[in-house]
Amino acid sequence: MVTQQKFPDVRVLLVERKPQNTSLYKFALEDMGFGQIMFATNTEEALDQMYFNGPSLIILGDELYPKSLLDFMSDIRGGRTGIANDVPVVVITTKNTKSAIENARDCGVTEIVSTPLSAQSLRVRVCAALKTSRDFIDKVAYQGPDRRRRKTEEGNAQRRTSDSGDDHLEL
Repeated sequence: MVTQQKFPDVRVLLVERKPQNTSLYKFALEDMGFGQIMFATNTEEALDQMYFNGPSLIILGDELYPKSLLDFMSDIRGGRTGIANDVPVVVITTKNTKSAIENARDCGVTEIVSTPLSAQSLRVRVCAALKTSRDFIDKVAYQGPDRRRRKTEEGNAQRRTSDSGDDHLEL
């Protein structure tokens, strides 16, 4: 029998507009052994939950209201929500297009799960988000976990010769 990792000390905030999805995700999260699961149906409720309960993991549906996913992620990564801006964020997306997934990645989400999803696919992404060892990037153009998943080789540490590491753009 395989022992599954439990997360009794992790406080999860699930932000989802559709009640049927909320109950499905709640069941999967309870099965994963999370200690505290909080719920919000919109971004205003989510901000209240963040302020009062300080989640250590956020799971977002992609159909947020009144703020969009991109705007809400900008608030989280920009430190405008009252929680650490490097909190892991998993997005469950119903838009399975390449551009939608790239937009979610580029706004600073830690992991993305596409629907239809299984409890196992959610578990894999949540575990990856909690155990990620990727550096957190805090620059003007991007705030979030390092989007590169592969480690660079010792001899190839400076892949881009034009990358000076500065935080500005030249036009």
